[in-house]
Amino acid sequence: MTVDAVADWLTGTCRGVVIFTGDRTVMGRIANLASGLEVGQTPISREIEHFIHLITGVAVFLGVTFFVIAFILGYDWLDAVIFLIGIIVANVPEGLLATVTVCVCICILI
Repeated sequence: MTVDAVADWLTGTCRGVVIFTGDRTVMGRIANLASGLEVGQTPISREIEHFIHLITGVAVFLGVTFFVIAFILGYDWLDAVIFLIGIIVANVPEGLLATVTVCVCICILI
């Protein structure tokens, strides 16, 4: 009689002999097969990555530009750095997560 890893016995007594353990079991083979898969980027993950790089570039450009302008106008360096950080953080879209979620839902429906 073969007993799978998911067998439930509620009462009684039993003796068993362990034949395979670890990677040599069925679950171990499935785990090896699943971990050996190379998962490429999906089209939506490429688009999201491109969008994030674009937003990051714009945010850093604007932050550095306003940092230089603040320095030229005579602000203290600490105030200019705080302004730089504020401009970069302000350019991060708050609705990015909601937008991506809606896009994924629309893609599923198509």
